[in-house]
Amino acid sequence: MKQLVKVVTVAFCFLGFSLASQAQKFGHINLEELVAAMPERAEAQKTLEKEYNEMKGIIESMTVEFNKKYLTYNNQADTLTKTSKQLLEQELQDMQNRIQQYQQNAEAQLNQRQQELLNPILDKAEKAIKTVATKEGFIYIFDISTGSQILFFSDKSIDVMPAVKKELGM
Repeated sequence: MKQLVKVVTVAFCFLGFSLASQAQKFGHINLEELVAAMPERAEAQKTLEKEYNEMKGIIESMTVEFNKKYLTYNNQADTLTKTSKQLLEQELQDMQNRIQQYQQNAEAQLNQRQQELLNPILDKAEKAIKTVATKEGFIYIFDISTGSQILFFSDKSIDVMPAVKKELGM
């Protein structure tokens, strides 16, 4: 009877070690690389470039208008009355302020637009990663993108990029 208890105990120990080693499945993925490879990312980039170029064109035309007015002011500065000179200087200052304000607003809008376009793509990538992690039995999948906090990952860590790309149909 004691032999049977020992055998059963040893069997449970081996079974426990075997289950514990199977349960600790770790993986890694370069999320930046995945998102860059997604076709939706290219579409978002095209949209952002179009909007950026449009805003850049507006800023350039505002700057051209400012420069023309500034040249006119410089050419006529000696012949203008003090009041006219002050009014033109104020107008130039106002134009310069509008250009700066437009630049700041454009930058803020582009950043917001970038988030609007990229968040669904990131959500889709994360959903695919979670799906693969669940299917494959991973406890953790670490992001090894530049700037991530992973200091080391072992050769035993599994690169899940191929499985995630397959999940995304890429």
